[in-house]
Amino acid sequence: MTATGDQLIDPARLAALAWEDLPVLHDQLAELLEELSTEEWLGAAFDHVLATPDLLVQSERLQELDRVVLVNDAASGVRVRLHVFRDREFDRPHNHRWTFGNRVLAGSYRHYLYGDYEELTTDTKLGEPFMVRDETPGTGYVIRHTLVHSVAAVPDTTSLIVRGPAAKDRFVVMNNETGEAWWQYGHTVEDEAEIAKRRLGAEKVSGIRDLLVRQGVLH
Repeated sequence: MTATGDQLIDPARLAALAWEDLPVLHDQLAELLEELSTEEWLGAAFDHVLATPDLLVQSERLQELDRVVLVNDAASGVRVRLHVFRDREFDRPHNHRWTFGNRVLAGSYRHYLYGDYEELTTDTKLGEPFMVRDETPGTGYVIRHTLVHSVAAVPDTTSLIVRGPAAKDRFVVMNNETGEAWWQYGHTVEDEAEIAKRRLGAEKVSGIRDLLVRQGVLH
């Protein structure tokens, strides 16, 4: 792995990630996320994002968090992203379009796991979470795209994720309070004007880097 230029991570290493074998993937991502969480790598990654327009436009503000795309490897479909949770609002149960690994850098969140739903739809009724755990700095996990979970984060909690290639083009989000559920889609089927509204821009991405400095993740 290098920490400069376009290849922040060896593409061969990303291509070798075993997205269909979670025990193997867990070990691979634990090692990789340990390396990516270093000050050296994160500092180089933020320098690269701010100097690379194609990456910068992918960094955006969602309802509950900001996300900065640090690596987007088109060949493997793997992305590395930094997430910043903005407030403690209880996140709605949801699955994902892709399998991913996560490592908390600073802050914490309460993590609710509802179970694996291979055929999740907007009509699926969830029971109570089968596991609740606190994610704190240095902890991590790997989640398959079929698992339904939600989080309640301390404001400004930061985490690093490595996500795999998309396994589907949409995922389900649920509101436990109202019983509503709806599909959300990837960028390929979204309106470009709506995507543009969410973009963070260089100033906000630099502000996230400053937050990491205040948290002691960077110096």
